[in-house]
Amino acid sequence: MNDNTLQTFPLSPLHVAVVGAGISGLSVAWFMAGQGMTVRVFESGERVGGKIRTLGQNGALFEAGPNTLMAGDAHLAWLAELGLQVEYPSAQSRHRFVLSQGRYRRLPGGPGALLFGDFFSMGAKWRMLSEPFRRNRPATRPETVAGFFRRRLGDEVLAKAVNPFVGGVFAGDPEQLLIDETLGVLAEVERTAGSISGGMLRKALKGGMQRRNTYSLSGGLESLPRALARTLDVRLSCPVTALRPSGAHWQVEAGGQSHLAEQVVLALPAFGAARLLEEIDAEAAAAFAAIRYAPMTVVVTRLRCTQVMRPLEGFGGLNPAAEGAFAAGHLMTGALYPGRCAEGEMLITSFVGGAQYAAHAALADEELLARLNRELADLFGVEGEACGQVVVRWPEAIAQGSVEVLAARVAAKRLAARGIHVCASFLDGVSVPDCMDKGKKLALQLAGASPSLP
Repeated sequence: MNDNTLQTFPLSPLHVAVVGAGISGLSVAWFMAGQGMTVRVFESGERVGGKIRTLGQNGALFEAGPNTLMAGDAHLAWLAELGLQVEYPSAQSRHRFVLSQGRYRRLPGGPGALLFGDFFSMGAKWRMLSEPFRRNRPATRPETVAGFFRRRLGDEVLAKAVNPFVGGVFAGDPEQLLIDETLGVLAEVERTAGSISGGMLRKALKGGMQRRNTYSLSGGLESLPRALARTLDVRLSCPVTALRPSGAHWQVEAGGQSHLAEQVVLALPAFGAARLLEEIDAEAAAAFAAIRYAPMTVVVTRLRCTQVMRPLEGFGGLNPAAEGAFAAGHLMTGALYPGRCAEGEMLITSFVGGAQYAAHAALADEELLARLNRELADLFGVEGEACGQVVVRWPEAIAQGSVEVLAARVAAKRLAARGIHVCASFLDGVSVPDCMDKGKKLALQLAGASPSLP
């Protein structure tokens, strides 16, 4: 993996040049190669996988980017084809917590807990129970996530459940993210059935609800991009510096060489794509450059079990912005996958940043760790100094599905007609399974096949 190529391939005319060796780029390249197409992947960094990164310290194994996959049977079959072994989390992962008035409270796990528990007020429960019978429409479109849930379920559900979920999963602000770009399934079922619950029930009855489970991979999630790259022509430390039209082809300047390709796939962040498009399509470049990214600093803390007086018996806890916490949330990583830390130790993964905590993510290590450790002591009763802490910074962690994406989507469609295709996390989903799916879909389209998605 330290060489500039993962495997030696002859220089030859390409069907497709893929720019970026994250999970989107590797997925599209892997499927195109399987269709018999000649593909080359260009990556500016020294490793594949993008923000999927697995690290180790003193016998502990942990993720510095995405921590789990949530996907269905078709993804599991794909992983098996790649020779990867799935690891399921412990049973306690079913329990999710949200910070409320300075302490973690368990989210209701079903209708009974929702109706008879005290997590939500009677007014909020009534809003949820009456939702199927409420017919209202957004005053304007596009509608934000906050506007959608405020309209359908009220302010309390938005503040207590939606805000921490959006902050933890999308690193976003529900007042800025668009419902169609972030949780498009919910927007669509409301449009078709008039309510969220009615639409989801109708979708389930029609077999449109696919069961998905949470899992990881033996050796960590980074084993996935490594497995995809193993049989591909991937050029590491080989940034693409220019794209130029050349007759019916595209001339790709990379690694001091020119490569001709019939099609180009941009599988890199929006700001990187913008730089390559400045001389080709200035309007598209401007649209991509306007896409906003939320920063995230991931901190993994190794502790002796005896140091943690109040561990969460669950997946982890999310922190609503109204609570004024330091981190967006914490995962009980060591308890989810017990074999990933040394005997008698535990791991807590903390996510500092996101759109609602952006200033915290930018703090210098000393202040960031001091404030984080105070929060770990307050929330989990951590005593004494940690056995070790690893800080990984992602200044542009997650693309935000805000109004700027609309112009980028139009630009991407126009570019596709010229043979430049966008397959990246800033359009059509940010999760790892989303990126796997969009790579497969684009590959089969380019190969002239009918896509059969998971």
